Amino acid sequence: MRRRALAAAFCLALSPLLAQCAGDDLAKVVPGDRVTTSTRDAGAAARMISEYRVARGLAPVAADSQLNEAAVYQARAVAEAGRLSHGAFASRMDSYSIGGAAAENLTAGSGDVASAIGRWKASPAHNGNLLMKEARRIGLARADSPGHGYKTYWALVLAQ
Repeated sequence: MRRRALAAAFCLALSPLLAQCAGDDLAKVVPGDRVTTSTRDAGAAARMISEYRVARGLAPVAADSQLNEAAVYQARAVAEAGRLSHGAFASRMDSYSIGGAAAENLTAGSGDVASAIGRWKASPAHNGNLLMKEARRIGLARADSPGHGYKTYWALVLAQ
């Protein structure tokens, strides 16, 4: 009996971690009506990222409305949750009909697109996504959650 109780407690303790690994939706801690999103910086991001890529012998990228939609979804999700998580990235890409090579960068707390991209350049894994050789399109979204968490959340989706 004690062994079953310990096993049950162990499973309960692990269930939030397992759920996160399984890609369950993020729990909302900020009401959706308090979060605003924007893709207005997507063109500027494409120019900055293209310049960075071309200087390294890679193809430029262009802003894409389909990828912007996917980025808006995730920027809003992390802003409402008050924390960063990629969740079910592959399923999300499928739901937006984004096939082939794709990657996602998230950050929080940066006040402008240049700062967000600077953070991604400084992180080896995120920088690898910026320099993904297959990338030809990007989507970028900013979500603002005034008074909650990091206040500003960014999502970048890169794809073929």
